[in-house]
Amino acid sequence: MNPIKVFILLAVMASSQTILAQPPAPEKHTKADKPQRPMADAATRARKMTDRMTKDLGLNEATSKKMYDITLARATKIDQIQGSAIDGKAKNDALKANADDFKAKLKSILTAEQFAKFEAMKKEERGSRGEGGSPPHKGKKGKRPEGNN
Repeated sequence: MNPIKVFILLAVMASSQTILAQPPAPEKHTKADKPQRPMADAATRARKMTDRMTKDLGLNEATSKKMYDITLARATKIDQIQGSAIDGKAKNDALKANADDFKAKLKSILTAEQFAKFEAMKKEERGSRGEGGSPPHKGKKGKRPEGNN
């Protein structure tokens, strides 16, 4: 055999071994692949929020009790809406109406200062979540290294 043909054949065989030795590309995971954590019951969610608001807003015992009652009503209504057959825009409208009702009831039991602090806390929470409700990525900013494009 011609030495050039042998050299080409060896080069092709060596490169094919290198290609086959590459690890497979990682699988892309979607949000749907992620297992859903079951939502706590309405009473547990209401108690947790009430405890946090009592601490953060400095609520007294009577106001804290009222807070629990309206928070429980809100959480129960959310469960009813989420479990219903309505879908899409109608569900979003029902959830928004429930949120507006909750806000109006909060305004009636909190002082103006407490309500302003509640709104600021809500805004801060919303700002700390990225798209889809998860916290924003805290990686290095700037360009990616050349090998990871």
